[in-house]
Amino acid sequence: MISKLRRQVHDLLEISQSDAPESDKLLSRIIDFGLIGLISLNVLAIIVESIDSIALSYRPHFDMFELVSVAIFTAEYLLRVWVAIDDSDGKYSGHFLGRLRYMASPLALIDLIVILPFYLSFIVGIDLRVLRILRLLRILKLTRYSGAWATFAAVLYGQRRILYMSGFLMFIMLVLSASLMYLIEHDAQPKAFADIPSAMWWSLVTLTTVGYGDVTPVTVLGKILGGFVTILGLGMYALPAAILASGFMQELSKRQFVVTWGMVAKVPFFARLDAEKIAEIAGLLKPWAAPPRYTIIRRGEAADCMYFIVSGDVEVDLPPNSFHLTTGEYFGELGILSRTARVANVISITECQLLVLEARDLNRLLEDNPVLARELKDIASKRLAEGENAAPSETDS
Repeated sequence: MISKLRRQVHDLLEISQSDAPESDKLLSRIIDFGLIGLISLNVLAIIVESIDSIALSYRPHFDMFELVSVAIFTAEYLLRVWVAIDDSDGKYSGHFLGRLRYMASPLALIDLIVILPFYLSFIVGIDLRVLRILRLLRILKLTRYSGAWATFAAVLYGQRRILYMSGFLMFIMLVLSASLMYLIEHDAQPKAFADIPSAMWWSLVTLTTVGYGDVTPVTVLGKILGGFVTILGLGMYALPAAILASGFMQELSKRQFVVTWGMVAKVPFFARLDAEKIAEIAGLLKPWAAPPRYTIIRRGEAADCMYFIVSGDVEVDLPPNSFHLTTGEYFGELGILSRTARVANVISITECQLLVLEARDLNRLLEDNPVLARELKDIASKRLAEGENAAPSETDS
């Protein structure tokens, strides 16, 4: 009984499972949006509370809102610790050790940091301004509901060695430029360049292209070195940005490939292919979501692509008949094979997840896979024969 209740609470707090009832998914989304709204209101309240006139006028309201918020966040944290052992990945298996591992995870630590200042304020004296800043960390809870954070973390982890290298190069440049500037400028500016650590301030703001201007070289050699370091700083500043941009592109391509792979595997037409062939096709197909009552294909258009239905239903309007196609079926291949224009309108009945294959990619795929080409042409010939006599179960558009 307790384990069943714990599992239900887990499904409500965490991302809803695909096989969960629709009512549970809706309730889970309501809870997520409610927590996001509460976090946002907390951040807004902390910012507004820093205005003394408003804080004095509405102190009881702010205090009550703080108590309610901390109570909700505390209950959420305790519930997440309680249900952590039901995680589908099995990372936190074990009633005691599993929960300890969860409590040490980044998201759980953020949840703890959010509520900890409130309770610590009763034990140790904390300055009000420090307490406000600590409470402002509640904005970090929003990372739980943002897929961008997971992508960013994956990029940092995947590019960590290159980022370490660029940071090490930056450190070498910092030390060398500060040491040289100290040797050149120390006699001319004994206060500004009193020692190498003092010169590092100039080197840091120059290499990062900030250039505050509070410390500048005055000798000719110092100015030459300063110009050289400024130019190097532009390259050093751009290096981490280029690494992260490249990492983001790789991560997005990887995730897109995984999504497309999973969608391709659901299409019966590709079910008999091995992993190598599916990987090849996944690189050609482009996923696309069509909203309900959307005209996917219009009669008379050029046949430039073929569509596979991963989920949803479409209506094919082929006068004088119309019929439905559903998950696993496809349309659009006859126009490409016969090199004619579309002869039907295809409209989505529900929201549809489609895989789109361009005509040139289909022709290339059929050339490289004779068995697949023969099967597709046989099905196309059968559809053409059926279309001459009665409404087919599947047709071209």
